[in-house]
Amino acid sequence: MTDLGKMSWILGIHVDHDREKGTIALSQENFIKEILEHHGMSDSRPISTPSLANEHLVKLDSPEISTKSYQHALGALMYPMLRTHPDLSYAITTLGCHAANPGPDHQHALEHVFHYLRATSGKQLVFGQGTSDSSTLFSYADTNWASDINDRKSTSGYMFKMAGAAVSWSSKKQTSIALSSTKVEYIAGAHTAKEAIWLRQLLSELGLEMSSPTTLHIDNQSTIAIARNLEFHDQTKHIDVRYHFLRQVVEDKLVKLAYIPTGD
Repeated sequence: MTDLGKMSWILGIHVDHDREKGTIALSQENFIKEILEHHGMSDSRPISTPSLANEHLVKLDSPEISTKSYQHALGALMYPMLRTHPDLSYAITTLGCHAANPGPDHQHALEHVFHYLRATSGKQLVFGQGTSDSSTLFSYADTNWASDINDRKSTSGYMFKMAGAAVSWSSKKQTSIALSSTKVEYIAGAHTAKEAIWLRQLLSELGLEMSSPTTLHIDNQSTIAIARNLEFHDQTKHIDVRYHFLRQVVEDKLVKLAYIPTGD
């Protein structure tokens, strides 16, 4: 390891450390401006969402536009998504499913992300030691049930926050077709719980012991009931045993499930 002293830049990420305010802000504004210029989107119309509501992209058997150009633009967007822009995760994951055979609709959706990124290029992840949750890890999990019209599989997403900003996030298509919204939420909860255990172990190694369970917010009350109650046999017979890991960590008081309304 190398001690970089007062770090201002690392891997294209600008680090703004304000000791008086007790904050650290991470930004990729310069990198985003570079990719916008490179792809001719510097003067594009800014918009407020990274993807269109109820947008359904049809899978093609062969490419109808330049595959190389599409993949290059998608790869440029992936870097800010992985580092400082969790809000791009769902859109980029969806577009990545069509990287082998892109068409005009996929290109339009890709450009939509660039429009959004132009509007949000200055957004930062701001971590503060004075926040009420500065030493508390908590998370949100949700799913988009049967959202892919090509195979009817669902997409799961989670985000972990600490010290006022996101520290871990994911958007991923589930491997199996779910028969109910409860099942997809339960699967999403299990994946989130695995990440929670890993983060708790990491924080412990860094000297920050988690004395209380990590709160996982879910907007499906049936999922919470199944995880807390062993008696829901009829509702759980079709759920693969590996997803009952969620029930185990709830019993072990490593994770605590909390209901949150969908609108929130």
